[in-house]
Amino acid sequence: MRKVWLLTLIAAISFGCGKNSAPEAKEEHGHHEEAGHSEGHVEISEDAQKIADIQVVSIGYQNIQDALRVPGTVRSTTNSRAVVTPPVAGRVVSLSVQLGDTVRQGQALAILESPELAQSWSTIAEAQRIRDAVSSELKQAKAEVELSLAKVIAARANLARQQELVKAGAFSQAPVQQAQSELNDAQSDLLSIQKEQTSHTDQLRRLENLFREGIVSKSELEASRLELQQDQIKLDRIKARIDIAKLTYEREKNIASRGLLNAKELQTAASDVRSSKLELDRSRLKVKGAESALASANRSIANASAVYRSNSGSGQSSVGRVTLVAPITGTITHLNVNRGQAVDRTQVLLEVENLQAIWVTANVPEKDSAKVRKGAEVIVVTAAFPGREFRGIVQVVGSQVDPKTRSIATQCLVSEAAGMLKPDMFATVHLGIGKSVRRLVVPKSAIVTEDRKSFVFVKEEDKFEKREVTLGTQSGDVVAIESGLSVGDKVASKGAFVLSSEQKKDELKGHED
Repeated sequence: MRKVWLLTLIAAISFGCGKNSAPEAKEEHGHHEEAGHSEGHVEISEDAQKIADIQVVSIGYQNIQDALRVPGTVRSTTNSRAVVTPPVAGRVVSLSVQLGDTVRQGQALAILESPELAQSWSTIAEAQRIRDAVSSELKQAKAEVELSLAKVIAARANLARQQELVKAGAFSQAPVQQAQSELNDAQSDLLSIQKEQTSHTDQLRRLENLFREGIVSKSELEASRLELQQDQIKLDRIKARIDIAKLTYEREKNIASRGLLNAKELQTAASDVRSSKLELDRSRLKVKGAESALASANRSIANASAVYRSNSGSGQSSVGRVTLVAPITGTITHLNVNRGQAVDRTQVLLEVENLQAIWVTANVPEKDSAKVRKGAEVIVVTAAFPGREFRGIVQVVGSQVDPKTRSIATQCLVSEAAGMLKPDMFATVHLGIGKSVRRLVVPKSAIVTEDRKSFVFVKEEDKFEKREVTLGTQSGDVVAIESGLSVGDKVASKGAFVLSSEQKKDELKGHED
């Protein structure tokens, strides 16, 4: 196909070049040489250049560095590959990715159901229940401490008040005064009854006289006698009351004189203080016990939560299920699990690789190892992507020589591999060596090699001159020119193969003529 395309293109170039110059060529040379071509030159119209996609650039100076060309192998970096293993034994109930899928870091990959995880969750729930119960007990104990403290404060205040009352003699005078008042009341009641008895006696005498005279009835006389008898009963009772009041008065006077009542009140107040303090101490001990139980419950929750986190890994979890997530952004390169499958902790379920940044191990010959330095720029090319260059940096220069290949492994980091370079690919590595120097350069695509010589096509007005050049250092997509060109020369950077083919065709026709 390419041969047909090339013949068609050359025919178009020949037609475009020979249309106006053929008669003039016949007149001057008198032979059958095709017009538009001369020895070492190719003349081509603008239309033909467009058809052939011939592009021209003006060359100039550029900093360039010598490069060492060595074989290499693509390797994945330690941070670009991650394996996914279940944090706990269980069963896969959901699988949301397939082999070759691209995933983001943190994206859900699968859901695992685990009895062990459910048990851990139950342990947390039980520990939280205990913690809540102990918290309630602690609140109650603190409330009891506040109440006991209030009782202590009240008891101490009462004791202080009782002490002041004792100093004032309040407890000695009140009972005596009360006994004196009771005695006075009894004596007053005695006088009142005695007056009633005297009155009733006089009335009985008058009724007896009237009864003898037949003026009053016997019943009226008996009623009067009954009232007098009742008065005697009252009199006897009040006398007994007076005796008791006198005894009480004498007893209280004796107690007051000896200070026994004051001591009793003080003892009662002091006893109240001691009992309230004991109650406060018991409440405080109850608080300490509740606080210790709460701390223990919190530790149990923390331990159970740590076990649960360990079992659930870095993924989201709920009760007995855990979601496995992608540890890095990349592509699923290994998938060894199915929905419903039982798995254990050590089983590798998936592998994710991020091939954006990769290592390339360059095997530098022993004799050239001293030329390579850390930080040097490198260009990596592979057979899988012809014409595509991947740039990187030397990160590690090996310290050991491979006894078989007599080479030193040099690690180069290509940070923008775009997922194109795969582990274990063979590559050619161009290692920058020495210092950068300023050189006249041309694109590599402009170079045409014939018989171990190098040429470029230099545009001069409406034709291209085939000019031999001496090549120097090659770096990336440019080559230094040691001789044969000057600054500002316009060379064919694209389409040089077409020009070379046309030039050879012209030479063959010249030999035939």
